[in-house]
Amino acid sequence: MNPGLETAHIMPHVPERRRFRRYHYSAPIAIRSSDAAEVRGISMEISEGGISLLATAALKVGDIVELDPVGGETTKAILRRVVGKLYAFEFVGPSPALQKRIRKMCQMLPLFQSHALDLWRQQSLRSAIPPEKSASP
Repeated sequence: MNPGLETAHIMPHVPERRRFRRYHYSAPIAIRSSDAAEVRGISMEISEGGISLLATAALKVGDIVELDPVGGETTKAILRRVVGKLYAFEFVGPSPALQKRIRKMCQMLPLFQSHALDLWRQQSLRSAIPPEKSASP
């Protein structure tokens, strides 16, 4: 029996917890905060609710910033998560017009799928496969 082929019962179904689907989106974005100088970043993904950026900013979770441009305008966002140089922002009070532009833009972008579940699956498979027994002399 090959344990690698029996992955269905090892890996639970993980339901989508996000309110909005995320899409690949790569564009230069300026990050402005009241406590720091403007920092340039590059977006990784976007949704109607937020955006993630690669940047070297000195920000803390909870900081409110302005991002420019997002959907052709400046918008406020709150920093929700930081992993290394990846910053995840949630838009704060986006206008209905901005939400509509982002929604329309997302329809033309490829869907973003996180690889975190893939990494978890690989780790689960490795721990489920027993180590090879060495041949006895």
